[in-house]
Amino acid sequence: MPETILVVDDEPTLLETVAINLRSAGYRVVTAGDGVTALQQAKAESPDLIILDLMLPEIDGLTVCRSL
Repeated sequence: MPETILVVDDEPTLLETVAINLRSAGYRVVTAGDGVTALQQAKAESPDLIILDLMLPEIDGLTVCRSL
């Protein structure tokens, strides 16, 4: 099973670009567009790596990081 990467960014174009490139490299990619969803996805998916934007709506990236 491929490693899972959670990509968190509130810019849809950047989020999709990163996700497409990681998928083409063979990773399983899960995405989130805000801090609340990021925490939910991290709990549900147990990703191997999280790429996390700091300036997010709802909950900022630093708070997400501390919570994890």
